[in-house]
Amino acid sequence: MRNSESVRILVVIIMALFMPSVISAQAEPVHRPVSVSFVPGFGSNGPPYTHVTSNFSLNIIGGLIGNIDGCEIGGVLNIDKGHVTGFQAAGVGNFAGGDVAGLQIAGVIDVVGGEFSVAQIAGVTNVVRGEAAGGQLAGVANIVLTHVRGVQLAGVMNFALGDVTGAQIAGAGNMVGRNSTVQIGVVNIALGETYTQAGVVNIAGHARGLQLGVVNVATDNDGVPIGIVSIVANGQFHINAWTDESSLLNVGIKLGSKHVYNVYAVGLQPVGSSLRSRLGLGIGGHIPADPFFLDIDAVGYNVSEGLRFWSQEGLNMLNKLRITGGWQISPKLAITAGPTINVWVSTEEDGSDIPLFDLLIYEHQGEKTWIRIWPGFSVGVQLF
Repeated sequence: MRNSESVRILVVIIMALFMPSVISAQAEPVHRPVSVSFVPGFGSNGPPYTHVTSNFSLNIIGGLIGNIDGCEIGGVLNIDKGHVTGFQAAGVGNFAGGDVAGLQIAGVIDVVGGEFSVAQIAGVTNVVRGEAAGGQLAGVANIVLTHVRGVQLAGVMNFALGDVTGAQIAGAGNMVGRNSTVQIGVVNIALGETYTQAGVVNIAGHARGLQLGVVNVATDNDGVPIGIVSIVANGQFHINAWTDESSLLNVGIKLGSKHVYNVYAVGLQPVGSSLRSRLGLGIGGHIPADPFFLDIDAVGYNVSEGLRFWSQEGLNMLNKLRITGGWQISPKLAITAGPTINVWVSTEEDGSDIPLFDLLIYEHQGEKTWIRIWPGFSVGVQLF
């Protein structure tokens, strides 16, 4: 008996939302200020139910009606063939085949077959077939099959097939099929243009603003990617080799957008009291002035004895501010040179033998920390 009742309710939902009603076409529209239903298809409104527009509808378990201009409350389900203007609340779900302008609150799911405006709140999922304007708040996911103008907040995921003019904020991921204004989540994806993405992984077709994450990926990037790895299809990729006052042999990669890049570098100092190696990571900005350019970056190196790169137990950090000029003598080759400012911070040694020559401008020895600052230089070549 219980199973047959469930099947009946499911059939009524499908017919109300997605199938044309021959009976409804024959019936005259009726306005009834108040409607009361026990289950869909059994209540104060006679068949075919979907010809009625009400200002207030109370559904003990669930109800089926044409339109709501006012308020609808259901213990389990509210099913509306047409539009809803006002307020809708249900213990499980609200289903509207037409447009919704107002507030929907459901314990599990809100579904709108047309356009939506104002606010949706659901314990699990909000789904809008048309355009959504306003705010969506869901415990799991917000799904819009066209455009969003407003804010989507979800515990797990926000999805919009069209543009998002506003913000998406999710505990796990945000996905936009076209253009996006703001995305904040663990994984953010915008296949068109985006202006702000903040997360662990950010992926964009055309990034025009900020990408802040561990990994940033874009086909085109006119903005500022800040992360450990930033990959831009038409950005910059260069291999550098240089020497400086604290390491004779250095090789690095510059990877990023046209104006902002990451530096990944290794260095070797075979001259001095002992063999030293270093491993560095940094970020910088690129200023083109064809055939010349200027790169300004900050790189932090971990310095170790021997070829172990990251072997000491304490802290041995060499931090460099580099101002490097370049001359692009051919499409694949440039000569680079410029001054540096070096800051040595260590809990193991004073760093007096790190530079090949001593032009010390500041020194401090604390109880467990040494700090030294000196000017330096770098000269090298850049490939690709």
